[in-house]
Amino acid sequence: MPVKLVVNHPERCMGCMTCVLVCSREIYGSLSVKYSAMRVFRDGLGFRVVVCSGCEDPDCASACPYEALKPRPDGGVELVNPDKCVECEDRPCLDACSMKALRWDDERKRPIVCIECGVCAKFCPHEVLYYGEVV
Repeated sequence: MPVKLVVNHPERCMGCMTCVLVCSREIYGSLSVKYSAMRVFRDGLGFRVVVCSGCEDPDCASACPYEALKPRPDGGVELVNPDKCVECEDRPCLDACSMKALRWDDERKRPIVCIECGVCAKFCPHEVLYYGEVV
């Protein structure tokens, strides 16, 4: 069974941003919402968590004209040619993501991609996120 990251209990999210901060720390070594591969925002009366759903045939990879994103065998994408992203001005990968989970790093000029590490789920104090085998 594939290991995936899922928003298991969205109603439990309190907007503490712990998941966002540990994500940015894991990917970039920075405690900043700016560098996280996920987002948490107020949605109506509660909060909404946006994470990569690990698509088996990711539209973001298909939309990339420079083949900078490559599908992972078990779903999701990996950034394999980040230098190619510098040439990209339209950022079609961001628009192609149906979950709107990809974010753009303006300084490095590349998408911020979920590395499927599960650290966000590990540190979520309310068990909003789950990282593990999914049927």
